[in-house]
Amino acid sequence: MNVKEVLFILYDLGISTSALSRLYKEAAEEQLNTLLDGDFLELQFLLGVFSDKDIELLSSLALIQKSKEMITDLLTKFSDKKIEYYMYYEEEYPYSLKNIPSPPFFIFMQGNKSILDNNYICSIVGTRNPTEQTLDQIDTVVKEMVSKNIVVVSGLALGTDIQAHKSTLNRNGKTIAVLPSTIYNVTPKMHKRYANEILAKNGLLVSEYYKDNNVFKKTNYINRNRIISGLSNAVIIAECSEKSGTMHTARYAYKQNRPLYCFNNNSTGVLKILNSHSAKIYTNLNDLTF
Repeated sequence: MNVKEVLFILYDLGISTSALSRLYKEAAEEQLNTLLDGDFLELQFLLGVFSDKDIELLSSLALIQKSKEMITDLLTKFSDKKIEYYMYYEEEYPYSLKNIPSPPFFIFMQGNKSILDNNYICSIVGTRNPTEQTLDQIDTVVKEMVSKNIVVVSGLALGTDIQAHKSTLNRNGKTIAVLPSTIYNVTPKMHKRYANEILAKNGLLVSEYYKDNNVFKKTNYINRNRIISGLSNAVIIAECSEKSGTMHTARYAYKQNRPLYCFNNNSTGVLKILNSHSAKIYTNLNDLTF
């Protein structure tokens, strides 16, 4: 197996990302393949790379074989569905994610990944229960963005997210959906057709998840939000409560030094963000600073 495939198996096994990073930088392909046979002592003596937990995992041939079989089957599925995956250290890994706090070690993509090279990418996120006024404003904003070839990013969720995607698709614009699930098992299921339309119209699906277990973990959605803001040159909060998951996106945007904007409304989350002086009110494209 090649280096990336071995590291993917070890990643699935549960080996720490710090160990995987050193293995990528310092171990040869032949040495890495010996790990799949449970022979870790040479590399441990040579590099001192593995923690006690790593050694416990590498000592179980049964666990190694389970991960090996699972990843082998998964890579076949990836090939069939034209899903690509990249390690943090590869040139093809999204550049905009490389410098965010806690970047995914592996990222999975399906579709037109060249749109990540666009210098004008803006995310629009917010509540799952937006007002009609907010929905109309999203449509107006997206119309303006598509006319200027700005790529729209969101999370394919109910409410704000799907409105941003639909408005973009209706105008044949480019959009990126970042999922809290695997790419081949879109969540929510009712939005699978929009995911297919995104692909049909040269958009992109992105996820850091490759296994279907624990799809509905709350942390999946929180983690997804750091990728949404990380891929973006600017982030717009349409409407949200101060206790919603969208507030995580706002915090990630702030930590990642992404320009942050809010629609001008009285939702508690927007008011809190604006009162913190960490965001500006968005009215039109002239407000954006990429």
